[in-house]
Amino acid sequence: MDDQLLMILCGAGALALGTYGVLRMLVGRSDEDKLRDRLAGKGATSPSVRPGGGAAGGTAGGSAAKELKDVFQQIGQAAAKPFMPKTREAQSGLRTKLAKAGIYTPSAAKVLVGARVIFLVLGAFTGHIVGINTDGAMTYLLCFALGGLIGYLGPRFWLKSRISGNQRALTHGLVDALDLMVVCVEAGLTVDAAMQRIGVELVMAHPALAREFGITHMETRVGLARTEALRNLGARTGNAALQSLASMLIQADRFGTSVAQALRIHAETLRLNRQYAAEEMAAKASVKISFPLVLFIFPSTFIVLCGPTILDLLNSPIFK
Repeated sequence: MDDQLLMILCGAGALALGTYGVLRMLVGRSDEDKLRDRLAGKGATSPSVRPGGGAAGGTAGGSAAKELKDVFQQIGQAAAKPFMPKTREAQSGLRTKLAKAGIYTPSAAKVLVGARVIFLVLGAFTGHIVGINTDGAMTYLLCFALGGLIGYLGPRFWLKSRISGNQRALTHGLVDALDLMVVCVEAGLTVDAAMQRIGVELVMAHPALAREFGITHMETRVGLARTEALRNLGARTGNAALQSLASMLIQADRFGTSVAQALRIHAETLRLNRQYAAEEMAAKASVKISFPLVLFIFPSTFIVLCGPTILDLLNSPIFK
């Protein structure tokens, strides 16, 4: 039984590692890895001058990874086809969540729904394998249902974490973007040209925010009014800071006020809000740390300090 449990744990670990690898290939490389490669000079190195035939190996490895990624995307789309939302409202809600997460790939919705189906089957299969090695029908049903539930909810939890991470990245980089926008506007550039400049300059430091400003600039270039493009910026990202920025720029454009002064005041307001949020988190830290302190640290300290004394007391003639 112990050997079977060990095999089950090893299989579950291999499945988890395989799932993580598939998600990494589907999502792509993180911005930190790209920034690290560029700072190390890998992005600027020509493939033809890499020593030891590394260019061919790197190109072959990259093409193989891309082909494998395409295969998984096709599998996900095929699995999602019968389960795609049929109503326009449900499809729009799914695309809105993906946009808030910073995912604009046309096939992202199908891949996400397909991942839910595939992970549901894998989770149910893992629960079946675990359940058949346990005693009792109720335990088997519990393992089967719990495995399927975890597999189905896994992509949803991943999407929520991706949304929260993207929102934090947008809020964190907005102050730097507003400082750069103030400099650009005071130098004589228009708001559209300033957005284009931000999209170019901040692509490595704040790629999520640079992408959003680049999309807004492209919308104005294709003929959309600046007001509508700014409204789309706030609605697409769902970020409160960007929504307030869009409203401020629309009001400044409508009433003819100084855009540079409005941006400077807005940047200062965002800095104060970030300072207040940091102070709030610092004030909550003492309350949050009290629970692990009482539940884990205090009992361990009492055992270490009072344990030998209690043992000596129990071995004393008083208790004999």
